[in-house]
Amino acid sequence: MTPAERIAQDILDEYRRAQRLFPNFNSPHEAWAVIWEEVDELWQHVRSHHAQRDNAAMLKEALQVGAMAMRFILDIGGANYRAWAENNQ
Repeated sequence: MTPAERIAQDILDEYRRAQRLFPNFNSPHEAWAVIWEEVDELWQHVRSHHAQRDNAAMLKEALQVGAMAMRFILDIGGANYRAWAENNQ
């Protein structure tokens, strides 16, 4: 498995975990708010001084951003995404 494939798998695993714990997004606004929260949590790690930075926690937040982007696409885009994907391969 390449590093990119491993990251994609980790994002998928996080997506599935979030799906089990939380209901689908109800609107693009809700989805954006959740993504923004995850980005803000990532930003807290990024802006911390490198000597105090928790790299593992920072990477976990980055995976959560990816997983929430996947949820946005699937929960909000749904059939529209599938049609778009079929036409843009």
